[in-house]
Amino acid sequence: MTLVVGHPADLEDGGAAHLRLAATLARTGGDDVVVATVVPRGFPDPRVDHEYRTWVADVVRSRQGRAAHDLREAGVAEVRTVALEAPSVPAGLVTVVGQVGGTLLVLGREGAVPEHLLRSSPVPLALAARAGAPGPRVTRLTCAWAGTDRSRAALAWAQRTAAAWEVPLRLVTFAPERDPLLPSETGLHVEREVASAWARQAREELDRVAAGLPGPPGTAVARGPGWPGAVSAAGWSDGDLLVVGSSRLGPLARVFLGSTATRIVRAAPVPVVVVPRGTEG
Repeated sequence: MTLVVGHPADLEDGGAAHLRLAATLARTGGDDVVVATVVPRGFPDPRVDHEYRTWVADVVRSRQGRAAHDLREAGVAEVRTVALEAPSVPAGLVTVVGQVGGTLLVLGREGAVPEHLLRSSPVPLALAARAGAPGPRVTRLTCAWAGTDRSRAALAWAQRTAAAWEVPLRLVTFAPERDPLLPSETGLHVEREVASAWARQAREELDRVAAGLPGPPGTAVARGPGWPGAVSAAGWSDGDLLVVGSSRLGPLARVFLGSTATRIVRAAPVPVVVVPRGTEG
């Protein structure tokens, strides 16, 4: 794969979670990395003097050079840099992906750019964890399974990638538990019975799906209070990578991350790959 890393032009020192994730992915798959920095067209304003525009270009070049150096020091063999102006950062990153044949777009998880690219990226997105290091290599892929088309797209990508990276695959269904709607002991009992029945059905579905796959992969139904509790209950290590699916909207092949997947991504303590339908093959 060719990993395209979105490297902000205004990145402050220390904000390198996306670079750490790119290094982990590249070491795992032996991939090349393209560090892409986009300056939105119109910034700086074309009316300002030439010296200021030159200064901005020098800053971008310096920050890209530092990022490339850090990636090489982290064991990435092939690193290139690309800088361009575009109407917006998301549009520019999509352009770079097309120009270099990128197969995965690596970003930090914070800010507006990942939110926009979840709706416009032509390739899967790898989002860095909010805290902590991703580990030297990916050691396990965990695919979120809900029995939907977007889950199947994510599973297809996860299967292929796990085989290429020679790492185990795990299927997980997240089962968030809510507070009982009724305050009485009877209401609490009913809520628990319903949750337990749903978890049993989810387990049967997971086992059925896993039985039809090579391996077969491990399975788990992760139950906990709310989405943060359910996601945490799956159990994670530094080498884990979570894979979730998304659906496409309209003829422009835009990506939309559904509300359930959004909650999972926000709660995940590990890096996440979001797979748009149509890019899994």
